[in-house]
Amino acid sequence: MRQSRFRVFLPILLVLMTGCGSVLSKDALYGVNYEVDYNRLKASPETHLGKTVILGGMILANEVADDGSTLEILKYTLDKRDEPQDPDEAGGRFLVHSSRLLDPSLYKEGRLVTLTGTLRGVEVRPLQKARYAYPLFEVGELYLWPESRYEDRYPYYPYFYDPFPYWYRYPYWHGYPYWR
Repeated sequence: MRQSRFRVFLPILLVLMTGCGSVLSKDALYGVNYEVDYNRLKASPETHLGKTVILGGMILANEVADDGSTLEILKYTLDKRDEPQDPDEAGGRFLVHSSRLLDPSLYKEGRLVTLTGTLRGVEVRPLQKARYAYPLFEVGELYLWPESRYEDRYPYYPYFYDPFPYWYRYPYWHGYPYWR
């Protein structure tokens, strides 16, 4: 009896466990150093050079040059699937350099990304009237999230919450044209 239960629940358990994985490949996740926290990395980047971490956020700018592309990204917190959820105010911004061309029409402002990045240093750039130290990462694997979001799929007032139902609108006032 116990073995038959085990045989039934084992495949179900395996399916449930594989459904909660990251969007990044296993090869990319293999090189990630999970002991390094992003806030510690940002506070003392010189001690963490060469460490690979998982990052995610919203693209703010895409600079294309002959040697590749550099993305400026606003850091977001990540969920279990490594999907960006909310802006991380403490995380700030970071730069990601890729040796390949990241098409600006795809990797444009407002798109969400998840990536593995290896810390290469710090680059100081102007941010409005201040100078900002951006941690600079070399991209390992990059996942661009689809543009359609949950908020876009559901309107504010779904059809069943319409304040003026179809029978109250013209030409159906009071049953017209069927009132005769």
